[in-house]
Amino acid sequence: MENTEKEYSLQQDSSDVHENSFHNHVIRWETPEYVQHDKDWKWFLLAGLADLSFCVYAGITQNWTLLIALVLFSAIYIWEHGNVPRHIEVIVSDFGIKVGKKEYPYQNIKSFWIIYKPPHVRTLNIRSNSKLLPDITVQLGSQDPTVLRTYLCSQIREEEGKEESWIDTLIRIFKL
Repeated sequence: MENTEKEYSLQQDSSDVHENSFHNHVIRWETPEYVQHDKDWKWFLLAGLADLSFCVYAGITQNWTLLIALVLFSAIYIWEHGNVPRHIEVIVSDFGIKVGKKEYPYQNIKSFWIIYKPPHVRTLNIRSNSKLLPDITVQLGSQDPTVLRTYLCSQIREEEGKEESWIDTLIRIFKL
């Protein structure tokens, strides 16, 4: 019984150290979860016409799965468009990077790169060891990318020369 209490005490102490590792930040900032693009009535008109044309095509070709997928996609997009992105706290510490509630210890991060092309693109990109979602994109907001890069280079490998992915470029251009 005494050993169990000691083991519990050690586990509790190590979790306190782990929790405090992220609270003792070197760099910290708040940022929106994602960039919300402003859209006017013309954007919605064009998107609606494009969606309607694809739905008509799906109906004519009797591709019911496509028709259902298009209707669901449109409904979900309209519903999500009304949501305002949450502001999340980003903490860079000696232990790792914490984005919102998700923690990424440095041993679970393969590399990072920063894309800084204001006013459109200001992101910290992290490549983790995860097979499911290996790349994490964090908005820099007003955070100085030079200070962040200098510190992260002392902790993890930087992938130099990386650019915005083609899918992120399309999302930005079409304001999706």
